[in-house]
Amino acid sequence: MIDWMGLGEYLVRAWFLLYFCKGSVVEKEKYRSTGKILFFLQSFLINCCLSYSVWVNRVLYRTENGEVMDSSYSIIKLLCVVCCSFVALDLFYQGRKLAKLYLLLVYYTVQEMSRFMLHSVWSFVMIGWIDHLCDLVMEEKIEPEYFTTVAGYLQEYSMWLYTAGYLLIMYLVLRMYRRYLTEPVEEIDRQGLWFLMLAPVIGMAFDVLWRISFYRQRGEEIEFFYEKHSSMYVIVPTIAILCLVCTVFSRKIYSELMASEMQKNGLMFYKQQLADMTAHVRELEQLYDGIRGMRHDVNNCVADMEQLLEESTKEGHMTEQILEEAEGYLQSMQQAAARLSLRFCTGNPVADVILNRKAQICAQEQILLEGDLVYPAQFGIEAFDLGILLNNALDNAIEACRKLPENHERRIRFQGYSKGRMFFVVVENTYDGEVVTETADRLQTTKADRKIHGLGMRNMRSCVEKYYGTMQYEAGSVYFTLTIMLQGKCNC
Repeated sequence: MIDWMGLGEYLVRAWFLLYFCKGSVVEKEKYRSTGKILFFLQSFLINCCLSYSVWVNRVLYRTENGEVMDSSYSIIKLLCVVCCSFVALDLFYQGRKLAKLYLLLVYYTVQEMSRFMLHSVWSFVMIGWIDHLCDLVMEEKIEPEYFTTVAGYLQEYSMWLYTAGYLLIMYLVLRMYRRYLTEPVEEIDRQGLWFLMLAPVIGMAFDVLWRISFYRQRGEEIEFFYEKHSSMYVIVPTIAILCLVCTVFSRKIYSELMASEMQKNGLMFYKQQLADMTAHVRELEQLYDGIRGMRHDVNNCVADMEQLLEESTKEGHMTEQILEEAEGYLQSMQQAAARLSLRFCTGNPVADVILNRKAQICAQEQILLEGDLVYPAQFGIEAFDLGILLNNALDNAIEACRKLPENHERRIRFQGYSKGRMFFVVVENTYDGEVVTETADRLQTTKADRKIHGLGMRNMRSCVEKYYGTMQYEAGSVYFTLTIMLQGKCNC
């Protein structure tokens, strides 16, 4: 006879698992089209195999008929289900193993606590109703045959209600938990994962403890834990509810902490933007002050040259002293002009100031800086955003070159070019070959205070995301290459 209730329960639980993992982990490229289906099927088939296969039950429980003589043996089934789910999740989905383990622990904690919370209430009601019917039989108010029929229907339909009830509770808790999954688990750091796993681990420990003590068969008699300790009808569901609340609210608290941290980082980002803008304005003022000063010096030089020419005309010939003075004036004019000359001209004053200031720093640090960039005004990319990217990318490149010994080649090359609607900025520099990463595609600052010194990289990512772009790196044996792609806002 087909157990339709059991099959339906396993189908729903497999769908819940798939629903819970959706958006938190991403399928591997080769399983992009089949990963979800295979993951769903393994969950359903493993549960069916462990429940309906007599041979498997004989191997697990070492009994002739495959029956469970002790509730503690059910831990083996739970362990098999969790391990198979973890292997399948790791096989079909990409990401860190710790993040995947965290997802499974949360899911199975919610599943088990939902069952325990309702099971105690269901058992209490069922036992009370059966005892009431027995009393009626003893009082000869109902026939034994009627008692048998009613008890059978009551047990069958109450199991349907119990299964539907705990699945409903499970769905509501998972749905509530997913509301606080504001980012993929891959983006949660290791410390955050350990914090989030604390409540599920406690819940699973309670699950194991309850399974150990639920019932035990002594000969032909079965000892139930509830019969010895009737207070467990209240204690078990209370603990189960507390575990569910702690699991959900630990995620809520973590999400709120991360939101607060993001607001704090956003404030620091705007402060950094203001500081950069102030620096750019100050540098532009210095440039314009230099131009005004040069105009004044040029006027004086022109007046002095005119006086020298008049004196030479009166004397009828050019004396050696006049020639030396004229050469001195010309050299001073050339030096003043050289101080104000721009090595890099991008078509935007902000980008010009940044590149030329970095050129001066590179000259002092004996770093060769070369490259070419034309400001993409037609793409709608703001000069200030481009300045943030150039500032931080070149600062990181200069910092990497500083770590190299003096006899090693120190070189930085940059390039900015457009391709279709995309604008690319490529910065390439020599480095010592050591790269520290947060995740597979994110770099991490090597300085001690990561919250402060990592702000530049977060600012770059914010600018890149603003233009729906990407930021990738390639660490070679000699050169480190950072490639930034920004999507333009033009209709070209």
